Amino acid sequence: MGKYNFIFINGKFLEQKLTGVQRFAYETVKNIDTLIDDGAAFSELKDKVFLCVPSDVDESKLDFLKNIKIRKAKKGTGIFWEQTYFANDIRKNKALGLHLCNTVPFLQKKGIVCLHDITYTIHPEFVTTGKHQLMRLWHIVQDKVCAKKTLAILTVSENSRNEICDCFKIPQSRVDVVYNGWQHFSTEIAEGTTLSKWPELVEGKFFYSMSSLAKNKNFNWIIETAKRYPEYTFAVAGKMDLKKYGDTLSAGSELKNLHYLGYVSDDEAKLLMKNCRAFIFPSVFEGFGIPPLEALAMGTKVICAKASCLPEIFGDSVYYIDPYNYDVDFETLLSGKVSPASEVLEKYSWEKTASKTLEVVKRFF
Repeated sequence: MGKYNFIFINGKFLEQKLTGVQRFAYETVKNIDTLIDDGAAFSELKDKVFLCVPSDVDESKLDFLKNIKIRKAKKGTGIFWEQTYFANDIRKNKALGLHLCNTVPFLQKKGIVCLHDITYTIHPEFVTTGKHQLMRLWHIVQDKVCAKKTLAILTVSENSRNEICDCFKIPQSRVDVVYNGWQHFSTEIAEGTTLSKWPELVEGKFFYSMSSLAKNKNFNWIIETAKRYPEYTFAVAGKMDLKKYGDTLSAGSELKNLHYLGYVSDDEAKLLMKNCRAFIFPSVFEGFGIPPLEALAMGTKVICAKASCLPEIFGDSVYYIDPYNYDVDFETLLSGKVSPASEVLEKYSWEKTASKTLEVVKRFF
C-alpha cells in the first residue's frame, strides 16, 4: 500500500434497477463489504474502501453495507456525475477507482473496470434505433478506453475475455475472469407472492422467460415459437423499451398464448421460475447470462441457446436449442437427460466474485 490512499467504488449503478450488470455490481459490493470485516480475508482494506454515489441515490439503498464507507455527492447525477464530480473526487483523494459496470471516467481512467462484454463494438447489427445508435457510439469509445487505458480489466466469462483480447489486441494477462453468482436467489419467496397476479398462468403449465427487446436477447424466438405452438403458454417478463430497441412487440400482440408481464420483482421472478414448466433463454449473445443461473437455483429446468458464452457457463446442466430454429419438440427436448444443477451452482458465488475482484485490486493498491 502507498501508491493510493483509498479504493473508490463507482456507485452509479444504484441509480438504476438491479438487472444484469447492476445486479453484478450490487452483489459484488455487498460481498466485498463482508470480506473486509475484522478477521476476514481482506480485513486490511477495511478503512480504505468507499462506495461513491451520485446525489440522487436514496439513503434507503445504502443500508446494505456495514464496513464500506459511503461518499454521497452533494450534486451531480448519472453520467455527468461519473465523468466530472466522481473523477475529481478520485483525483483529489489519490484513490484507486473500481468501476463495475462497463464505464470509467475519461479523466481518471487509470483504475480497474469490469467490462462485461463488448456487444456494441463487435455487433453493430444489434442496434436498431437512433437512440440505440447514440448509446452504441458511447460504448464503443468506452470499450476502447477500458481495454487500452485502465490498469486492469475484469470480465465475467472466458468467452468475453477472448473477445476483448482479440478485438483490442491485448494480452490475456490484462483480463481476469470473475464470473457471477446466484445467491441473491437463495432466500425464501416473500409471503403473499402468488401466481394469482397472473390468472392466465397455471402452475407447471407455462414456459417462462426474462427478456428485453435488445436484438441479442432474441425475443423473436419466443414470438415465432409461440406462433407455431398455440397449445403452449409463454410468459415473458422484462422492460420492453420501444424507443430504444424498436417495436418488435406488435409481431406477437395477437397471440393469445403469449403474455407480457412487464418488470417483475425478485420474489415474483423466483415464483415464476419455480412454477413454470421450464425457463427459456434464447439469447444469441451474452457476457454471462444470470437468469438461467437463477432458474437453476430455483430447481427449474432451463432451455438455453447453444450460443456465445452459455455452453461455457452452463455445461451439461441445461437443455440446448438452436436459437435460429423455431421448430422445437418440447416434449422430446425436456425428456432428455442433463447433469445435476449442482454441477453449475457449486462453481459460482458472489463471494468468489468479490474475492477475485479484491485480489486484482491488491495488485495495484
